[in-house]
Amino acid sequence: MPTGNKLTLKRQRVEQVNQVIRIIADHGRRFFYSQAANRYASMEVDHRGKIWFIDNYSGKRIFTHETVWGGKWRGFTHGGTLRDLVKELRDYIRTGEPLHPGYLGPERFDDSNIWGYDEAAMKAVREQAGALPVFRQPVTEAA
Repeated sequence: MPTGNKLTLKRQRVEQVNQVIRIIADHGRRFFYSQAANRYASMEVDHRGKIWFIDNYSGKRIFTHETVWGGKWRGFTHGGTLRDLVKELRDYIRTGEPLHPGYLGPERFDDSNIWGYDEAAMKAVREQAGALPVFRQPVTEAA
């Protein structure tokens, strides 16, 4: 059972992660948003400190931690790249260790990104989400 302070920190980080999810959902191909259900995906922390993903299409609450029964993500409607992003976001919520900004639409060799977002949408996502504490910030040199 996590202490109250640890749980509070996790819940603060969950709010930051949910901002990232909304930024991704509001641009480009609108991953993590279901127009049919008018619903955004989100993450939450339960009273034990376990982290859950709420899928935007299925509406299912998905346990994100590894399990002894195989860790199937039943109800997860996105592919492996976004599942890996969700795992990284889970780890940020758990530990507070910021992610590398390269997780936002990983680049391909031909100047495109793996998510298929257009250049303007990808730039907006990287600027807006990348400014949040979820991602490592660039080191600025003192003058």
